[in-house]
Amino acid sequence: MNTLVTPLPATDLAAGTPGPSRNSRFVRSLWRTLTRIGEARARRELLELAARYESSQPSFAAELRAAISHGL
Repeated sequence: MNTLVTPLPATDLAAGTPGPSRNSRFVRSLWRTLTRIGEARARRELLELAARYESSQPSFAAELRAAISHGL
């Protein structure tokens, strides 16, 4: 059986008026959280890499640390 589905406009459930849906706010919040987690992991990885290269290539290690301090 095929059923035709007509999309409904997003509504704010509290006000009953068109606006950002709870799902879209949730997705934006989730994306911000995942971005922060990814940035923190990238910082840790770059610091580890800088520590590994400190003795053999100190200038490269310094560049990695500078990239971290400038916000990647």
